[in-house]
Amino acid sequence: MIGRTLAIAVAALKEALRAKLSPLAGLLLLLLVPWLARLFGQDDPDTQAWLTRSITTEGLRVVLPLLAIVGGGFLLRPTLKRGWTALPARRSEYFLGVGLTGFVVITLAAGLFTGGGLIANQWLDSDLTVTAQGEKISKQRRLDGALQTAPGRDAIYTWANPAYSEELVVELPERETGRLRGTIEYQLVWTREAPPRDRSPVSIWIENDGKRHELKTTVQSRYRIEFEGEGERGKLVIQPTDPVLIVGTTPDRVRVELSKVNSTGSMYRLFALSASASLLCLALVMLVRSLSTSPTAVLAGLLLLATLTLLPTLAPASQMAKDRRAAVAGEPDEEHWINLEEKFDRLPQLYPEFYFDEFLAARNVPDEIWSEVAIRLLAALLLLPCGAVLFRARQIAK
Repeated sequence: MIGRTLAIAVAALKEALRAKLSPLAGLLLLLLVPWLARLFGQDDPDTQAWLTRSITTEGLRVVLPLLAIVGGGFLLRPTLKRGWTALPARRSEYFLGVGLTGFVVITLAAGLFTGGGLIANQWLDSDLTVTAQGEKISKQRRLDGALQTAPGRDAIYTWANPAYSEELVVELPERETGRLRGTIEYQLVWTREAPPRDRSPVSIWIENDGKRHELKTTVQSRYRIEFEGEGERGKLVIQPTDPVLIVGTTPDRVRVELSKVNSTGSMYRLFALSASASLLCLALVMLVRSLSTSPTAVLAGLLLLATLTLLPTLAPASQMAKDRRAAVAGEPDEEHWINLEEKFDRLPQLYPEFYFDEFLAARNVPDEIWSEVAIRLLAALLLLPCGAVLFRARQIAK
């Protein structure tokens, strides 16, 4: 059985590679990223580098799974024209062979597209930054000459109110001495007492042994600021400067640059994650296709992609919103209430945003991604034989 399955897979793969449009499609996938980055980059290296990362990530987490879903829906053709596929004893071999061919084609397509992104990155000599996040965060203020400190929690925002002269203090990770550089992402709450006045609502200080000096800051977006200064060790102090804006952040949103690395390793890791997730979509589509029509199978694949992309991003309501809803609408007790928001938030993402956001921000993709790759690849390999068993019992119209 294994020999016949591999023979079917090889024959189907040769048939796909011998198609007239195969060389053109492969060349297009390889050159798509550098060509688009050069076309829309306007001869600006920074813009071209960002476009290279953006096109690569969007292609790997949006276009590739859609191609896998649509292609998987029409990959299986159980008709009498296939001859022996009408025999129940041979249907599982046919299913596994075609499925393995689809796995190889999707992996080759992902590899060619990622290779184009790698070529563009090497051409632009664009390196990624290795960063480390802040370790602990606390809030402090001076009252009657005494310093008061309140510890914060890692996963929840810690807020500093300028009306009470509060500051946020972040303990920086261990690093080599040298130039200190990093970014802070924060959220703002407007008190509505007056219009905001400053473009940058915070100032950044480095504090060591009771002494502090201000770091140079550059506003990158509305909720993101870059800081740079002398590399002495100490604590990072985030001081609100606009009296009507309350500033909040978490330790993982404070990033300190450690070194620069080549982008090759990060792109390999993103390729593996995207290919494994796309193979999972393909395996699910073929599983549904084994007992249904092609449109039904494609719809099932799109449903999986939408469910594991949109629903996990639904953030649960804040405690303030929950308290207000309970007071106004008379919310039932927690043990009698099915909180769908929190259940959706716990769903695993098919394409975890964290790794792609790190790459988009020109940061190195961490090695922890390999556990995500293994889970998705194992799920895809388990779905394939299940589909073969179901297809073997299918009634094929004559």
